[in-house]
Amino acid sequence: MGDSRPWLSAAVDTLATAPTGLVTEHGRYRWPELVARARELATDLPPSPYGWVVPSDGSVRSVIGLLAVGLADPAPSWVLGDPGRWSTGEAVGEVLWQAGASCSPPGSVPGVSYATATSGTTAQPRLLFGDPAALPDAVRLYADGMPEYADAEVFAACSALDFAAAFYMTVVPAILRARDLVLFAPHRWDVAVRELDGRKGVCLAAPVLAALGGRAASSGDYRGLSLVPAGGGLTAARAERISAGFTGCSFLTMLGSTETGLLTVGREVREDGHIGSPLPGKPVWLADVGADGVGTLWTKGPDTRFAASDGRLLRNADGAVSTGDLAHLDPAGTGYFLDGRSDDLIKVDGVSVYPNAVAAAVRALPGVLDAAVSVDRSGPADRIVVTVVGETTERRVREVCGALPQPVVPQRVTITAGEDAAYSERGKVLR
Repeated sequence: MGDSRPWLSAAVDTLATAPTGLVTEHGRYRWPELVARARELATDLPPSPYGWVVPSDGSVRSVIGLLAVGLADPAPSWVLGDPGRWSTGEAVGEVLWQAGASCSPPGSVPGVSYATATSGTTAQPRLLFGDPAALPDAVRLYADGMPEYADAEVFAACSALDFAAAFYMTVVPAILRARDLVLFAPHRWDVAVRELDGRKGVCLAAPVLAALGGRAASSGDYRGLSLVPAGGGLTAARAERISAGFTGCSFLTMLGSTETGLLTVGREVREDGHIGSPLPGKPVWLADVGADGVGTLWTKGPDTRFAASDGRLLRNADGAVSTGDLAHLDPAGTGYFLDGRSDDLIKVDGVSVYPNAVAAAVRALPGVLDAAVSVDRSGPADRIVVTVVGETTERRVREVCGALPQPVVPQRVTITAGEDAAYSERGKVLR
């Protein structure tokens, strides 16, 4: 922390002459044009004690705002989120808003910071803070560790920019590598397929939305396309449906979070909880490993966060962070199986039962497309809630839960038949 240089300083000369740019449903905007507008804004930024709020709606102004806070010298602090929530209401050019006091990192943090707003599955917005000077190192980490990122000509996403996966895995790489950036609404896959056809690219979308994209693609050459299934839930059946439209595409399955950045990468579509292997150059390890081989995943690196507005970030003194993800090593000792979250760990007669094992058993039922398991701890004992996407019955769900090695009795089972109504815009099963 403490670096006051603009985080875009090393990339701005390339951006200012690049033939690529931003593509939205409203058209194409070349990087030199956007950089010129951002430079003008950055030059005249007035003082703002808590930094700036950049709108996260995926519009042209969002990208100009990101460029402006990346070019301003000295570098300011900034938040990517809803100006209506995080700003004082004072705007500059309807692109940047003065941040309120709630945008200041908790505790004493030297130098500038950035934050993305996130609600996760809680619907309670919070800010997660990082070091903007580390963003170029994060992109180098991705490009060095994944050939798909090094070779990509275009990056695309159909979610709000404050969704950390979209921000880290598409927006920042496209800007810092001066590649095409496609930002589109879930109902406007026509914008994306036009840019992705016949090119090497990375597209981030929830699996249920990627299936809609497959229908929009219908024909074309997508052998250079790597689809990143945001939020998880990529089953073999769903992958087949997606590939039927995006002919020749491949999948990059990733485990990461707003707190830890990218943890692991896999290239197989699996339904057994395997989450791939750590990205080269990103240390990942297990701590507090139990007799069953399950431990808590920890990591450190340039895409990790150093503070959270609600104070719930698990962080060691040396900068290592964790979300409490539970995992165990695969037989080869090079990858991991995900077992759930420590906050969701279920105790049955004193024995640990992992939510992912319950969800995997429910997903194996005929007619089930996806499942999520949560724990209600508001009463004297843990109560299990199972949410199912697809067509089955509550009786079958309860039977399969009761047949587990450690039987589980759900307190509530919710079944949603239609995929479109079952997921949040960020790809999470609605619970």
